[in-house]
Amino acid sequence: MTVTEPGSYPRRRDVRDARTSPGGRPARPAAADAPRGATATAVRTPAPRRPVDGAEGTGTTRGPAAGPTEGAGDVSLIHAGDDPRGRHASGAGEGFTRLVLLTVLGAAVPGTGLIAAGRRVSGWLVLLPVLAAVGALLAVVGTGRLVPLAQRVVFDPQAMLVVAVGALALAAVWALVIVTSHASLRSEVTRGGLTRAQRLASLLLVTALVAVVAAPSATAARYAMANRSLLMNVFGHDSDGGTGPNTAAADPWADVPRVNVLLLGADTGSDRVGTRPDTIIVASIDTKTGSSTLLSLPRQLEDVPFPEGSKAQALWPTACKEDGTGGCMLNAVYLFGSLHPDLFGGTANGNDPGIEATKQAVAEATGLPISYEVKVDLEGFQQLVDAMGGITLNVPRDIPIGGGTNLETGGKYKITGWIEEGPDQKLDGYHALWFARSREGSDNDDRMRRQQCVISAAVQQYDVAQLAAKFPALASAAEQNIQTDIPYGELSAFVDLGQRVKGGDLRALSFTKDNISTGNPDYAALRQLVADAIAPAPAATAAVTATTSVTPAPAPSPSATASADQAVDPTTTC
Repeated sequence: MTVTEPGSYPRRRDVRDARTSPGGRPARPAAADAPRGATATAVRTPAPRRPVDGAEGTGTTRGPAAGPTEGAGDVSLIHAGDDPRGRHASGAGEGFTRLVLLTVLGAAVPGTGLIAAGRRVSGWLVLLPVLAAVGALLAVVGTGRLVPLAQRVVFDPQAMLVVAVGALALAAVWALVIVTSHASLRSEVTRGGLTRAQRLASLLLVTALVAVVAAPSATAARYAMANRSLLMNVFGHDSDGGTGPNTAAADPWADVPRVNVLLLGADTGSDRVGTRPDTIIVASIDTKTGSSTLLSLPRQLEDVPFPEGSKAQALWPTACKEDGTGGCMLNAVYLFGSLHPDLFGGTANGNDPGIEATKQAVAEATGLPISYEVKVDLEGFQQLVDAMGGITLNVPRDIPIGGGTNLETGGKYKITGWIEEGPDQKLDGYHALWFARSREGSDNDDRMRRQQCVISAAVQQYDVAQLAAKFPALASAAEQNIQTDIPYGELSAFVDLGQRVKGGDLRALSFTKDNISTGNPDYAALRQLVADAIAPAPAATAAVTATTSVTPAPAPSPSATASADQAVDPTTTC
């Protein structure tokens, strides 16, 4: 008798012997009548009969059996439903590798996973829009319209809102497709089910794929909302209607030969009466070449003119003395405008009368029409530099941190530290701010030159990729500390202009005691200095400034210093 172990399958010979008698007659297995739940049936092979005496000619012999018959009396166990591959060959776990590959493919190309799982209609409904979007993107790239289109979207607050909502919606739909595709593939590809380890691996795989989709979508939405807030709260909303760039033209600046931007560094310290600009610079830009000139005006410039025949011109000499300390100096104009808003357009629609007054006064003093203004809170300047990852400057001497005089008490501030002398010094926002504004041991002329160094270094060192990487922090700092009347609708044109500025010459001229008298200035002579400064640079000078490296060059020897009446490379002054 041969008995197989429970759960095993009988050998092929045992099955054959169990089903056939020695005489060739089929044996009826008892398993045929066994209940469905039985696991095995014993089948005994019947022994041969003895022949009946006297029955001759029948081909049988009566009497004792000639001998034992092979297999007679053997018992085999046949298990209902047994698979010839063994009791552990249930099919569980088979097709797992294919499941993983198709799930990844379905995440990378949404819709393909559903198609592979047999859900063709749903799959194509997902895949066709994806293919259409990719085709449209390739068409835009192929026709060279990607950058203009991207700029138009980036500088449109409403478009930014659509981008933010669309990014989140896309992430949600994409994640749903990944999960649905995987679930459909599990039932289609792995019919025998998955092992516990494979189920865990599947869960981790789907979670990772959803995270890969969700993370960049969330980042895109965050960038879009930060950009929208920046556009709405920092930049102007309306164009000036004709004097600015033509944003619909291939070259927006074709009809604008020069643009003049007033840069104000506002000092609102506790010892100040109102807001008084501590830094006053005009950036005059040749829109064809990108060559730029920084014109630094001393804050103590007196007898500042206003447009001839204006109410401001008539009121200013008396009002500037009544407004408090500072007399009729240039940095008192902002306060004058703030106290007489009706003279400078009022405060409706976000207009700042102080800035408008300063624009008028600077335009009359320099002879340059001021197209735009940008005001930066000097305390917030620290956050801006930190957001941009610091700035590299040449420090010509040890610069004190602190010091100076309290204008209310006349007392001296304590020096709390030093910025050490040396080339290529990497400064964070705190030290860069003190480099630009430190008064101890310096006069206003020296401070203006250091401020020009900071602006020049920023223009040369920061590029679009770096600013984009730091964008959320930079946008937050800018929103709190920058104010400008540049319309967000013209920002695309200013991006193009900024690229020209990086490739053009950058020169600077400071109005100091060496070329004007701040107490009794000759404004006709000052305007002539401005006209000479913004004239095209000589070929030799242009060749030198064009090779300026990203890091400011070391300070030159005194013999190399240009005349105080000439605009020079600002990196040579520090």
